[in-house]
Amino acid sequence: MSRLRLLTALLWEHAHQYLAGTVLLAVTLWMTLSIPGYLQEAIDLLRADPDPSGEAFLNRIGLVLAFAVAIIFTRTSSRLLFFVPGRRVEYDLKNRLLAHISRLQRGFFLENPTGAIISRINNDINGVRMMLGFGLMQLFNSLFTLSLAPYYMYLISPRLTLYCALPIVAAGGLLQWAVVRLRREQIRQMKGLQDLSDFTVETYNGIDILKTYRVAAWAERTFDGLNTEVRDCSIRMATIRAFLMPVLIHVVNGLKVMLVLVGGVMVISADMSIGQFMAYALYLSLMVWPLMGMTFTLFVLQRGMTGLASLEEIFRMQPDVPPPLPGADEALADPLREGLRVEGLSYAFPDAPETLVLQDVSFAVRPGEVVGLFGPIGSGKTTLVNLVNRYLNPPPGTVFLDGVDITHLTQQRLRRAVVTVTQEPFLFSDTVSENIRFAAGQDGDEALGAAVEAAALTDDLARMPDGLATLVGEKGITLSGGQKQRIALARSILKPCDLLVLDDVLSAVDHGTERFLVESIYGFRHARALLIVSHRVSALERANRIVVLDEGRVAAVGTHAELIARPGAYREAFLYQTEQAAREGLPGPAAPGRVSEAAP
Repeated sequence: MSRLRLLTALLWEHAHQYLAGTVLLAVTLWMTLSIPGYLQEAIDLLRADPDPSGEAFLNRIGLVLAFAVAIIFTRTSSRLLFFVPGRRVEYDLKNRLLAHISRLQRGFFLENPTGAIISRINNDINGVRMMLGFGLMQLFNSLFTLSLAPYYMYLISPRLTLYCALPIVAAGGLLQWAVVRLRREQIRQMKGLQDLSDFTVETYNGIDILKTYRVAAWAERTFDGLNTEVRDCSIRMATIRAFLMPVLIHVVNGLKVMLVLVGGVMVISADMSIGQFMAYALYLSLMVWPLMGMTFTLFVLQRGMTGLASLEEIFRMQPDVPPPLPGADEALADPLREGLRVEGLSYAFPDAPETLVLQDVSFAVRPGEVVGLFGPIGSGKTTLVNLVNRYLNPPPGTVFLDGVDITHLTQQRLRRAVVTVTQEPFLFSDTVSENIRFAAGQDGDEALGAAVEAAALTDDLARMPDGLATLVGEKGITLSGGQKQRIALARSILKPCDLLVLDDVLSAVDHGTERFLVESIYGFRHARALLIVSHRVSALERANRIVVLDEGRVAAVGTHAELIARPGAYREAFLYQTEQAAREGLPGPAAPGRVSEAAP
């Protein structure tokens, strides 16, 4: 029923065009089915009076010619009125699907790989477009023709029509069997296309890994297996259609045999005139193409309904986000007065509710402060960041902005206050310039230049062939990891915010670039507060306060000097990184006596 509701909604949006197309299609078929009647009368008039100049005869022939010319315009118009809404539905569905997917949380993307989503956007929506365009028109055309043509045939000769109905009834049973089989194979094929698309995307993204470990042969075998499954489904569907086509041809031939045998006897016995025989033959010929095209029409309709069910499955998914509280956005100060506060935050992923990733975490980031977040791998740093910026939903009453629970805010208001630069930045297949300022709403070269300089990109751009106009390729494939991180950092500089969260953005840069970026970051003025997440002690030494996470708990809180003065994970990291820097001849993290003050 949900599929029918979605189908009804899509049809209703273009109801006036479908209605006009249906009316014109009905008019077209009415004129088409009227022509044999006028030809019958013209032939019978000639049989009674061989003079072709008679007024009655010329009137019939004139009507036939007028209808033939009018059919050209009405048929063309009806096709446009069906095909154009189909294209508009395709356009609307792609936009809606993209907008809906953008609102869904991370859990959806964990369960639905990228390739499967791409397959749905392309194959499923194309199937719906074909159904709501060509398929719907052919359905109405077949229903009208196969309903009205037998009626006119029945008016001419009920007995002959009864004989002709027997092969059609037998073919109807075969069509019903074919519909069930086709639907089953279409579901398998669409699932196979999703798997194939997903594997193709993963293989493309991991092509360097496949080459490094020399496992391209495995990828080829896996691709061949998935491709073979899609091919076999296509062959089985083609086999069903290939079986039905000769059956329908034989049905049409059987109708012709019935016409000649039974109709010929009736003409000889004077139970039917030659004009009636000719009209009956024309009505029978009008039924040939709807019968022959029934298999393809059913295939298009079944594919469209299968695609509609697949799309409806996504549209039925709702963001796992509690509804915003009315007035919460307005209650939040702009700019923030108190900043971020986390109180007693404990969190477990929905698929493992018994395992707490974070336990009773509490800290605050006030306006004008720089707060560091340190912890070993697996300590829960990124999970905490994703809860603060609500990529994941925190438990109510644990994360606040200016005392307002962030679960009460709309996503738009939260994103305006909190901006995050992730450790794995995403770049679009566009120029460096557009990747930096695509979301900032600032087009000035001066602001862009300042962001590039602050992110230590000046030297890199000088080495690029086209500077800021250099294309970075899909996901920034032409850039190094450090360059991608710095472009993402420059992007954040063009977007003023109350809290800027930097999630290990220095992990892929060299030591010299790190020192320069640290200086730039602590001098940022577009963000009123900073939360810097890093495993490098040198990036946190100037923070007002450092929160140390260990196994999901807050193990310690203090300044750089306070934390390296007492045993713990932070001191161990400090000693290790200092020793490593000494071996490489590089300046290490600051010792207690030379810790500088954090930027206000």
